[in-house]
Amino acid sequence: MIDGNLQLVIGNDRGSTGPFYTAANPLHASTTLRQPFCRDSEGWGPINSDIADFTPCFVDVPVSIAAAWGVVMGVGALWLLLKRREPQDVPKNWHFYAKLVVLALLLTSTVTQGHFQLLSYSRLYIAPDFRFWATVLTLASLVVIFAVQYFEHWRSRQPNGVVLFYWVFFIIAHGIKLRSLVTREVFRYQLPYFIVVTISLALAVVEFILEYLVPKKQSAYDTLGKEDECPYEYADIFSILTFSWMTPMMKYGYKAFLTQDDMWNLRDRDTTKTTGTLLEDSWGIELDKKSPSLWIALFRAFGGPYMRGAIIKCGSDILAFVQPQLLRYLISFVDSYRTPTPQPVARGVAIALAMFAVSVCQTACLHQYFQRAFETGMRVKSALTGLIYSKALRLSNEGRSAKTTGDIVNHMAVDQQRLVDLTQFGTQLWSAPFQITLCMVSLYQLVGNSMWAGIGVMILMIPINGMIARMMKTLQIVQMKNKDSRTRLMTEILNNMKSIKLYAWNKAFMGKLSHIRNDLELNTLRKIGATQAVANFTWSSTPFLVSCTTFAVFVLIDDRPLTTDLVFPALTLFNLLTFPLSILPMVITSIIEASVAVRRLTDYLTADELQEDAVLFQEPVTHNGDESVRIRDASFTWNKYQANNVLE
Repeated sequence: MIDGNLQLVIGNDRGSTGPFYTAANPLHASTTLRQPFCRDSEGWGPINSDIADFTPCFVDVPVSIAAAWGVVMGVGALWLLLKRREPQDVPKNWHFYAKLVVLALLLTSTVTQGHFQLLSYSRLYIAPDFRFWATVLTLASLVVIFAVQYFEHWRSRQPNGVVLFYWVFFIIAHGIKLRSLVTREVFRYQLPYFIVVTISLALAVVEFILEYLVPKKQSAYDTLGKEDECPYEYADIFSILTFSWMTPMMKYGYKAFLTQDDMWNLRDRDTTKTTGTLLEDSWGIELDKKSPSLWIALFRAFGGPYMRGAIIKCGSDILAFVQPQLLRYLISFVDSYRTPTPQPVARGVAIALAMFAVSVCQTACLHQYFQRAFETGMRVKSALTGLIYSKALRLSNEGRSAKTTGDIVNHMAVDQQRLVDLTQFGTQLWSAPFQITLCMVSLYQLVGNSMWAGIGVMILMIPINGMIARMMKTLQIVQMKNKDSRTRLMTEILNNMKSIKLYAWNKAFMGKLSHIRNDLELNTLRKIGATQAVANFTWSSTPFLVSCTTFAVFVLIDDRPLTTDLVFPALTLFNLLTFPLSILPMVITSIIEASVAVRRLTDYLTADELQEDAVLFQEPVTHNGDESVRIRDASFTWNKYQANNVLE
C-alpha cells in the first residue's frame, strides 16, 4: 500500500551515480515537476548551500532576462530603424559579413544547445522545464538581433544601443552559467553540452568586439552627417553614458585655448530655429483657448525629454537607497565571522560587487538626468528669447504703452532665467518626497515604530515652512514690481538725458531712483534674504532633529540594542535624507519665482498686437495721375480705446 502523499519520481540518471549527481549534471530532469517549471531536484533555490552555487534552474534566469531584453527592446529598435531612418547607399564590407557570420554561428550553437536539452528533458509537453524554454527564448532574441544588425548597416552610423546592451547582458548571463557548469564539473559527464555553452560565450564576446570595439568606416556614412557636427549625434550608448564623446574636445582644450571656431555646431534639435518653432506652435495652440497657459505650452514643446530625465532620476533615487541595505548585509557578513558559523566568502564578494555596480549605475543615471535637465533649460531659454523678441515686433501702440522697453528687458534677462532655473530643480518637487518616503520605509525596516517619531518632527515643520513659503511669494511679487519701476525710470532717464541736464533735474531724478533702489528694492531684498536664511535653518536642522528623535525613541521603547548593523545603515539613510530636506526650500523658492515670471510673461505675450490686415501690399500704379492712396471717412488715433481722435 502506497501513501497518497508519496510522490514517485523517476529520475533520468544517464550514468550519473552518487548523492551529488544532480550537482554534477544540470541537464538532469525528472518526469514530474518538483517546483513550478523546474524539474531539477534542487528546485529554484536560488543557491545550493552545499556547493555555494546557483541551482541549475535559477542559473538560467539571467539568460532568460537577457533574451527577453533582446526580443522586446529589439523589436522596438527594429521598428525605429525601419520607420524613422532612411536607408543609405552604404557598401557591404568585411565588417558587415563578419558580424553576420559570427551571429549565424551563435544561432547554430544555441540550436545545438537546445537539442541536447531536448534529449535530456523528456516529456516536456507534460512537465515543462524552464531551462529548455530559456534556450528557446534566447534563440528568438538572436533572430531579432540578427535583423537589427542587418538593417542597421544602411540606416545608422553608430551601433544600436539595444544591441550593445544585449551583448553585455548575454555575456554576463552566459558567463554566470559557464562558471556554474565549471563548478559542477559538467565537462566530466556532459562534455558536448559544456563545449557548446563555451563556444556560445566565446562567439558572443567576438560579436561584441565586432559591434562595439571595431569602428565602422565613417567615410561611408558621410551622407548621414553634416559638416563639423556635434559628436553626440553619432555617439553610441556607452559613449553617451560615460560622456566619452567629449574627450576629443577636452584633449584639445588641454593643449590649447578653445575659441568659438573650435566648438562643434549645435544639434538641430538645440538650435534656436527649432526650439523657437516648437514653442511658437505650442503657444499658438494655447492662444486659441480662453485662458492660455504658458506652462502647458512649455511642457508640450519640451516636456518629452524632461520627463524621460525624470524617469531616469527616479531610477537614481531608488538605487541610492539600495546602498544602505547592501551595507547592512555587508556588516552582517563581517559580524558572522565572530560566530561559529561564518557566511561563505562568495557572499561577501557578491555584496561588495553589488555595492560597486549600484554605485556606478546610480552615478550614471544621475548625470544623465542632469544632462537632460540642462538641455531642457537651454532650449527653454533660447525659445523664450525668440518668442519675446518676436512679440516685441508685433506689439500695438496700446501694448507698447503698457509694456515699456525696460519691461521687455526684464522679461528677457530675469523672467526667462527663472524658468531656466526651475528646470534644474523642477523634478525635485516629486523626487524629494519620493526620496523621503523611501527613506522612511527603509528606516521602518531597521528601527521599526521608532521611525514615526522622526515623521512627527517632519510634520511639525510643515506649517512653519508653509508660512515661510507664503512670505517668500509675496516678497518676490513686490520685488519684481520694484525692478520694473527701476528699469522703467532708468529708461526714461536715458531717453531724456538732454532735457534733464537742461532743466537741472539731476537731483530730482536721482532722488527718485535712489528711493526705488535703496528704500524699496534693497529693503525688500533684505527681507527676502532674512526669510531665506530662516528657511535654510529650519530645513538644515530637520535631519538632525529627525535622527536624534528616532534614536532616542528607539532606545526607550525597543528591546533590541543599537548594533552596528542598525546604526550605520540608519545613519546612511539619515545622510541621504539631508539632501531632499535641504533642497525643498530651494525648490519652493524656485517655483514661486517661476510662477511669478510665468504670470508676467503670459500678460506680455497676450498683450494687444498690430492688426494683421492693417497693411495691404498691392502693385504700384503705372500711370501718372492714378490714385496710389485713397482715404475716405477715416479717423486716426494713437489708442483705439480712447475717444480722442488725432486726425479726422
